[in-house]
Amino acid sequence: MKPFTLTAIAASVLATVTYPSVQAQETPSNSETVVTAPVVVTATRTEKKLNEAPSSLVVITDGQLEQDNPKTLGDALLDIPNVMMEAPDSPVFTRISIRGSDSDQITYLIDGVRQDNYTMSGNRPAFMFADPEMIKQIEVRRGGGSSLYGNGGIGGTIAVTTKTAADLLKPGRDFGAKLKAGYNNDADEFGQAAWLYGRKGPVDAVIGFSHRDGGKVVSSSNGKRSKTPRDAQYDSFTSKLSFTPSDDSIFSIGYNYDENKLDQGRTDNEAKYRLKQHRLSGSWEYSSGDWVDLVVNMQYMKLDNKFDGTSYNNEAYFKDKFDSYSINTQNTSVFGLGGTHSLTYGFDASLNKQKAADVYGRPDRSRPKSKGYDAGLFIQDEYAINPYLTLTPVLRWSYYNRKPTTDNNDKFGLASRSDSKVTPGITLTLSPSKQLSFYASVQTGYRPPFLDELYTSIEYPEFGMYSVVLPNPDLKPEESINVEIGVNGDYKSLFSDSDRFVFHANVFRDRVKNLINAGATGDMDFTDDGDMILYYSIDNVGKALKTGFETSADYYPGNADFHLSYGYLHAEDKNTGEKIPGLTPMQATLRAGYTYKPWNVNGWYRMRLFKGGKSNLETAWNSGEYKQLGGFATHTLGLTWKPQIKDWADFTLTFSVDNITNKKFRGTVADTYEKTKRSFERFRYLNGGYGVGRSNRAWQSATF
Repeated sequence: MKPFTLTAIAASVLATVTYPSVQAQETPSNSETVVTAPVVVTATRTEKKLNEAPSSLVVITDGQLEQDNPKTLGDALLDIPNVMMEAPDSPVFTRISIRGSDSDQITYLIDGVRQDNYTMSGNRPAFMFADPEMIKQIEVRRGGGSSLYGNGGIGGTIAVTTKTAADLLKPGRDFGAKLKAGYNNDADEFGQAAWLYGRKGPVDAVIGFSHRDGGKVVSSSNGKRSKTPRDAQYDSFTSKLSFTPSDDSIFSIGYNYDENKLDQGRTDNEAKYRLKQHRLSGSWEYSSGDWVDLVVNMQYMKLDNKFDGTSYNNEAYFKDKFDSYSINTQNTSVFGLGGTHSLTYGFDASLNKQKAADVYGRPDRSRPKSKGYDAGLFIQDEYAINPYLTLTPVLRWSYYNRKPTTDNNDKFGLASRSDSKVTPGITLTLSPSKQLSFYASVQTGYRPPFLDELYTSIEYPEFGMYSVVLPNPDLKPEESINVEIGVNGDYKSLFSDSDRFVFHANVFRDRVKNLINAGATGDMDFTDDGDMILYYSIDNVGKALKTGFETSADYYPGNADFHLSYGYLHAEDKNTGEKIPGLTPMQATLRAGYTYKPWNVNGWYRMRLFKGGKSNLETAWNSGEYKQLGGFATHTLGLTWKPQIKDWADFTLTFSVDNITNKKFRGTVADTYEKTKRSFERFRYLNGGYGVGRSNRAWQSATF
């Protein structure tokens, strides 16, 4: 049994992915398209074809990324039902929600390593940074469960795999280069990227750099287009070196650097963001017979983050430093005992340190100096009782420790905290044929508080009112139970000799307790000068129940392709029985395309549909009543042309128009005419985020 990375590298040379649930390998122009299923590992930590994964799993591959040219990782996920986004155009402000989760309830992985640098404090970033230009594949697992990947992930898992030289080299070549340039007018953004890569004997190396420079955001809240003053710049550098001394072993080391600069607003009311991230990673994979299939991953990450709002408040400033050390290892042993067992077991551990300074260089109490330690042991058995029935139990023991390391901890109510938890899970898979499988699973999840959830302490005076955030050393971890039943199908030659039909459907019930949320305590006081003091704290606020279903279908009749997906979500607060605001109840995507092989031209259409409902925008501050926002649909047309100059270069030229109808926001007009009162804001997401007007994207690349 070979390590999954070795197989995945080999597969990537053979196939180019064009749609989320399948891969398509292009053959000469006088033949049909051959479709193969992508290889995934997120569902069970072991290598499987997507259509065999016993989980609600969606894959975005490099062909889809190449076609859509997303600006951020979040922008690449907009077609996935029950995966919602806030500010997908910005690496700093992107917030992802899976089945109504918060972005900090998701486990993020890059090349198999957890990313622990996300946070919830104010203007800090709450997301991992991975430039889409450097990504080979994205796996999105909807549904909670931390049995496999450790503390967190009660909402879902997002796993990113980055590119190697083998993913970029043209067949028969040992060295190559790729250049890319593009423009999108919704953010007035130009982008360039370049790669150099090669493979010589056992050595595989790739170096890549990308740069984006944007100037505005086109949006509106009153029915008229506006251009928010913004200067945005994003640079990303990646390098990866792999060494394969034998067929059963591979070593790799990689370095990534991301730098983001964002200045937003007028000069007298400007917010400035600066972010720099260094990530050094290494891995070793070794296999020997059925008993040893070993994977070891290590990573060091350093993040420097700065916010400067002194143009409007001379104390609105902080500078963060975050360091993370992590390791995970697993081994899979295959043996026969009343059937076939694939036993996967291992451990993971991470150490995170953070500190911050205010505008005067003093320790910033909103993110005090502290450190956190997480560790766990896990074991999973994929027990194939017979060719038709597989039982997969999993068990994990998780531990966490949080410790403030500042002076005067007692003065500010900061205290150490630690705990542990056992999180079991089980999945039953029934496969009556190679084309069809059913699964049912119950998974448990566990998310300890982050460092700044436990230790945040703020006193913020402004406009005659003080906001005081009190630390809560008694904060409990969030816990979840996810129940899911699903079906996967993959049929070839259904209506003709060359077509293929792939589908997935599932229903789910996710329950989360001890939800962590920041809010007002209800206490109020006054200063000696008569200014009001409002108190806030981060508390466990109760339980949430989320139910729904997701379905998708792909059909490939020759050179055409069709994709349809739909998701339904109902989320309620179990304490009050009220629906949780800000979550899209229904979401659908339709894609259709056709490739004219003699000219290597592909044309495609996409529709995204969102149902309206109760938003997270209050009708008045602290009223507890929320605006009802209408649903909307956006339409996109695109065209891709791939000319070739034999024995020299392959070119790709793409142009697309998004939001073709130029859907505008329409605000409520406060007058006496009843007909205008029903004109609530439209094309505004229920989570409060804005969409954009009609936008054009154009990009081209050359591979040598």
